[in-house]
Amino acid sequence: MTPGMMAEEYMASLEMLATRTGFNEAALKDTCIRGLPQVILLKVYSQMPLPSGLASWKAVLCNLDQLQRGFTKLKQLIQPN
Repeated sequence: MTPGMMAEEYMASLEMLATRTGFNEAALKDTCIRGLPQVILLKVYSQMPLPSGLASWKAVLCNLDQLQRGFTKLKQLIQPN
C-alpha cells in the first residue's frame, strides 16, 4: 500500500494479483498483511477478534481507511492551515 492509496484501490490490486498469479486465499491474505503500513496493522491487531479471511480483512481495512480520511478532513476543518 503506497502513501495516499485508498484501501479499496489496494484491495483491488490484490484481487488482480490473484488472477495473474493463482495465489490461494492464504497467500493473498499474507501478501495483503505484508503490504500494509505499520500504523494500520497496529489498529487491526488491537481489535479482538482479528479478521479471519481476506474478505474480513478487506472490510476492516476499508472501514479504517474511511474513518481515518474522515478524521483528517474534520481536523482540517477545525484547524485550517
